[in-house]
Amino acid sequence: MNRFKTIGQIVARAHELTDPGIYAWAASGAGQGVTLARNSVALNSLALVPRFMRDVRNIDTTTSLMGVPLAMPVFLAPVGALAIFDQGDALAAGQAASRMSISAICAELATSPWEDVAASGQHFFQMYVFGDREWMREVLRRVEVAGFRGICVTVDTPALARRDASIEAGYSWEVRHGAATGNLEKHGSDPTFRAQFTWDDLQWLCDETDLPVMVKGILHPSDATESVKSGASGVYVSNHGGRVLDHSVSTIEVLAGVVDAVGSDVDIVIDGGFTRGAEVVKAIALGAKAVGIGKLQCWGMQVGGADGVVRVLEILHEEIAITMANMGAPSIGDISADHVTWSAPAEPDQR
Repeated sequence: MNRFKTIGQIVARAHELTDPGIYAWAASGAGQGVTLARNSVALNSLALVPRFMRDVRNIDTTTSLMGVPLAMPVFLAPVGALAIFDQGDALAAGQAASRMSISAICAELATSPWEDVAASGQHFFQMYVFGDREWMREVLRRVEVAGFRGICVTVDTPALARRDASIEAGYSWEVRHGAATGNLEKHGSDPTFRAQFTWDDLQWLCDETDLPVMVKGILHPSDATESVKSGASGVYVSNHGGRVLDHSVSTIEVLAGVVDAVGSDVDIVIDGGFTRGAEVVKAIALGAKAVGIGKLQCWGMQVGGADGVVRVLEILHEEIAITMANMGAPSIGDISADHVTWSAPAEPDQR
């Protein structure tokens, strides 16, 4: 894997190796892909503002997420279709995360046994609501016994999106595989329950488990506040990588508002188009505790399974450390809103 020196090289190689239909499905956004594009444009419109004459000989990238220590402010976002990129699936991702001393969120739709993923490190579990409260209770008990460190309940997909690029390519992982993984066959699965999940249900879920609960898919400050009122310990700012609601806001443009709404006592994380270490630092400056990588995780899996994901994370870690040094921020706690400003969007070099 050391032959890959940049993220761009990994993405390009993954494109070469991936079946065109699968690549179109994985890379596409909902509808026309406006939200997908907006994530990228917004990230490129937020500029770094360096501060100098600080002692940056020693850079400390460590942080924590809901009590779990992280070697850098990055985690592996939940991806239900990892097995189409590598047979190792969520277990390989969990192992890669542990090798880099960070956490992964195990997708509920993973083909790997949930218990095996939990045993591979200090990881979290993603819950889609595929059943009633008795169903949720059954899944919670299994997740607790498995040893996961927290629950990430995904609330942003009450209906499956139409993704034009994927439709035109003739591939849909959701249609081909649905939720019929070995894990969920044990519990049953009814996607209609996702459209019925309410704030009352979230409060019940938070009360039902001693594990900290993070709510994924939040874009509005009021929803962030309501999540915390309902008992959530974390807020996950996400638009599902632009893959659910087209013409939605980008995640980075709403992050500061969410942070202001819930305060510093709640761990806030974000995903949505992050592929470079400098972008991770931008999110930290606006108040995020850590950044999730999804598509980039897929591309790492495609080029080398767990080793490919480790290489992605190694490069990200180096980029984060270099960015921090050149910004005058020797530790994560030294990165602040003074280090960023909205500026003219710029297209990165695509070489």
